[in-house]
Amino acid sequence: MSDFAKAKIVFALALVAVLFAIHSVVRDFENAGFSFFGTVLQFRMIYFLMLGLLGCVIYFYAIDFITDNPLGLAHRVGNLFYAISLLFPPVFAIVALSIKVAEGVVWISSSPLAGEISKLAIASIAAGAGLLIAKLASAHMNRRDRADNVDRLAFQSKAHLQRAEELMEVGHYDLVALEGYRCIESVLQRTLLDDNVHVSSTRANQLIPIAARVGIIPENYVGIFHELRIARNRAVHSRDEFTGKDASWFLDATRRMINAVRAARPEEQDGKFAEVASSFEEKEGHDLAHQQEGEPVPMPQN
Repeated sequence: MSDFAKAKIVFALALVAVLFAIHSVVRDFENAGFSFFGTVLQFRMIYFLMLGLLGCVIYFYAIDFITDNPLGLAHRVGNLFYAISLLFPPVFAIVALSIKVAEGVVWISSSPLAGEISKLAIASIAAGAGLLIAKLASAHMNRRDRADNVDRLAFQSKAHLQRAEELMEVGHYDLVALEGYRCIESVLQRTLLDDNVHVSSTRANQLIPIAARVGIIPENYVGIFHELRIARNRAVHSRDEFTGKDASWFLDATRRMINAVRAARPEEQDGKFAEVASSFEEKEGHDLAHQQEGEPVPMPQN
């Protein structure tokens, strides 16, 4: 979860705490309110509606937190409720002001109908403007969430790759596959998120076909991504020995796949990727130094 998302949750909880703190004051004026087209809008109704909106915000953020779909539907709905809850008091204040304006119109024109029309017009404009601003604020929060997560995944993918290289040096070959594959997952998640492609899960077996379908992964590399997934599962879950040769192949193939994802994107977006080794000649003792770009990378056999 990004720092921006955490800040939103903290502020939502703080607003709920403030509402609970002023509950005794609201209770003293619970029957106070104003008449609007024959309906009495009491202050306590405004209070409980705002409390309910903030409760929905926290609920949908919590649903998003426990799901395997970052920035999914629950998070976007939570952002919308958050924006509405912030604009709720000003809209009701404008509605209350419209009543005073209507009274002034009636006094000037001596026409009750003109007063009712002005009251309805001001209230409708306030409600429409409030919903429009809430929608724009929600869209801005969605973009901010996406940008923060893209940055987080960029640092995360780079950290996984560096960790895999360190593990390779100390001889923990099975963990090389684990960290290398986490790097690939982070790169795919980041690229899909950056392209505003929503996925139902962050698991690689679902990310790979989606990335291939939208052109993030070249078609001739899809099989290699699946080979890496199989090799990772063998290293982590199987009793078969994952040798240094296997780990070297996995690490080199990981770098090549990251470069393939970067190359498949539009040129103007290339700079958004974390830098990785651009060629295998920069690494010594690997098995792919003489592979031509675009050719399949053979998986070593034990």
